[in-house]
Amino acid sequence: MDSDITTGNAIIDGKDFRYWFVGPIEKWCKDNNIQFDAEEFGLRNTEGLEIKWGIYKKDEERSVWAPCSNKTAMSILIKGDLIFRFRDSQNQSKCREVRLNNEGDYVIWSEDVQHTWKMNQDSVILTLRWLC
Repeated sequence: MDSDITTGNAIIDGKDFRYWFVGPIEKWCKDNNIQFDAEEFGLRNTEGLEIKWGIYKKDEERSVWAPCSNKTAMSILIKGDLIFRFRDSQNQSKCREVRLNNEGDYVIWSEDVQHTWKMNQDSVILTLRWLC
């Protein structure tokens, strides 16, 4: 039964992986020269889903466009205020801004959309990525 339950803290468990705490941890360990221990990482090690607990400061921003990936992503605002900017990788003149400023606000984007963001306040965001 113990191997069927994994507990932890998203902040502590994600510190070695830019606060991604659920996902292909065995691969992330190899990429970061970290010893992989299947018992230690437990059910957090999965190929189908990635989860990040993002903590950001006011005025922090991603100044370069995040590249497209092979996953759909969703960010949910826990607290704070931020603006995402999205652009289509095939038509980079086409951009859209989305503001998350109420607890529970979210945005979902597909794998062919690039993004940047800027924090209007200190913010906490839960981000998930999955294969479609």
